[in-house]
Amino acid sequence: MAENDKGYALDWDMTEAEAGEGYEAALLPEGIYQFEVRDMKRERFEGSPKMAACPRAHLELNVTAADGTSSIVHERLMLNSKMVWKVGQFFEAVGAPRNPDSDKVMINWNAVEGKAGWLKLKVRSYTTKDGEERQSNEVAEFLRPGDERIPASAFAPVYQPPQPAQAQMPVPVAPAPAPNQWTV
Repeated sequence: MAENDKGYALDWDMTEAEAGEGYEAALLPEGIYQFEVRDMKRERFEGSPKMAACPRAHLELNVTAADGTSSIVHERLMLNSKMVWKVGQFFEAVGAPRNPDSDKVMINWNAVEGKAGWLKLKVRSYTTKDGEERQSNEVAEFLRPGDERIPASAFAPVYQPPQPAQAQMPVPVAPAPAPNQWTV
């Protein structure tokens, strides 16, 4: 990948910046997609009339379609009792084990980067402060491993490189039967 494709580091002491358009993610149609967690940041939600202030996990997900098209989707999981179901759904989707005593999914925020799973994506329409109509992708739900909505092709066998040959005892070869004779 060329250096320009990755961008470059900026300095905290910079004094000017160009004002322009930023990265725009490809809009994927609603459906079931595979995802990988690219990044997780710990944030703070300051609260709203409907939810108390709480910690918030900001997930950056790389969502990939069957044709190879991918897009970045941001999901924010509130660490609030009203949203604990979605936190559990996420950890179940990335294969977190269950506690054998309580049968609840175990949570480890330090291990989520690089984890993969499946999700149901929806398209959200909204209006910007300037009155412009826009659309973005949003996670409708995270899917459990083995969910029947996950495409069957997702379970195709993964390529395994050939294993080195192991020493085997020679197998005796039986003589070929004579033509037009039955073999027993």
